[in-house]
Amino acid sequence: MVLRTKGTSLLSFIDLDNNESQNNNNLILKTITNVNNPHSIHGIYPYRGKISSVDVSVIISQLQKGMTLLDPFCGTGTIVYEAYRYGMNVIGVDNNPLAVVIAKGKMNLVGMNRESIIKKATKLVHSAKSLRNAAKMPSDSKKAFHSTTADEIMRIANFYDKMPDYLRAVFLGTVCLAARGCNHYLWTSTSVGKDINPKKYVNFYEKFLQKVKKHLYPLSNESSYQIHFHDSRELKQIVEPGIVDYVFTSPPYFDALDYTSYYARFIYPIIGLDRTEVRRQLIQNVKTYEEDMKRVLSQIDIITKNNALIIFVVGDKKMSDGTIINGGKFFSKLLHHKPNHVYERNYTSTPSRQIWDTINKTKRKEQIVIWDKSTW
Repeated sequence: MVLRTKGTSLLSFIDLDNNESQNNNNLILKTITNVNNPHSIHGIYPYRGKISSVDVSVIISQLQKGMTLLDPFCGTGTIVYEAYRYGMNVIGVDNNPLAVVIAKGKMNLVGMNRESIIKKATKLVHSAKSLRNAAKMPSDSKKAFHSTTADEIMRIANFYDKMPDYLRAVFLGTVCLAARGCNHYLWTSTSVGKDINPKKYVNFYEKFLQKVKKHLYPLSNESSYQIHFHDSRELKQIVEPGIVDYVFTSPPYFDALDYTSYYARFIYPIIGLDRTEVRRQLIQNVKTYEEDMKRVLSQIDIITKNNALIIFVVGDKKMSDGTIINGGKFFSKLLHHKPNHVYERNYTSTPSRQIWDTINKTKRKEQIVIWDKSTW
C-alpha cells in the first residue's frame, strides 16, 4: 500500500462537460445512455436499484490502485467487484442477507477455475434429478411457477447449503428468470407483474447451467476482499479504525424501494429467510432514516484515514405530499463537515422508467456527494 502524508488529496477528476482540467476532486460526470453490460457478472441477479457497473467504472478508474475501498451498502457487490477488478483492496457490508449471498458469489470466484465450476454445476443438476423426493415449494412462492419448474427448483435447493457461493448466487438469479418464464416473460427483468395463467413450463436445470456459464468471470488479482453481513450503523465492530482510504457507495434512499419485494419475495421462503424480519433490519424507514444515516456517517468517520475520500451517489426523493427532497442537500447536512463537492445530473432512464416518471410527473436527478477528509 502506498503511504501518503496527511492533507494529500487522493483524487483528481476532470469535468468532461467543460472538457478541461479542474481542481482536485472534480468528478467526471458522464451521461450514460446505455447501462447494460451483457458480458458481465452483474446480470447474475436482478437486484432492484443496483448501481450500473458502467457508471461505477468511470469513478473507480480515477482512484488509486492498491488502496482500501469500503462500500457500506454494497448490495450485490457491484462497486466492490469493480474496485477489486481494478486493483483495490475492498470491504463490502450489507444487512440484507440475500444481497450478501450475491455479493459473495461474485467475489468468491477469485482464483477459481472456470471448468471446475461448470463441472460442479453439472454434477449438482445430476444429483438433483436423482433425488427420490424433494421438499415442496412454500405456498408463498409456488404460485409464480409451473408445478414441474417448482419441483426442479426445490430439487436444486436441497443442495443450497453445500453449494459454492457462485452457484448459490446463480441459483437465486435463475429462480427469478424462471419466474419470468413461467409467466410467459410478460414480467420485466426487475418487476413482477400480475399472475399469468396457465403457467408456462421452464426447464430450470437448463436455465441454471446456461446462467452458470453466462456470468462466469473469475477474478485473478492479488488484492484482498471482505464481504460482511452486518449493519453499517455499527461499522467499527468489523472494520478497524483508520484503515479505509475510500468510501464509495450508493445508499438505500428512504422507502423508495422495498428490497425484499419483487422477485425477492419468492426467494426468501425458498431459502428459509423471514422476509418481514429482513425488512425490519434495513435502513429505509422515513421516520428514522436521517438518524440512521448520521450513525453510518459517524462510523465511516472513525474507520477512514485522515485523508480519505467519501463518495455517496444519491438521488431525489418525492414525498407523498408531492414535495421533492434533494438528495445532495439532504446528505450535506448529516456529517459534522460539509461536503467539498456536490455534483448533480439528470439520470438517463430506461423506457419503462421514463413512463413511470411521466405518470408521477418527476424527472430523476442524481447527486454525487464528496467529502475530502484531507481538508478537515
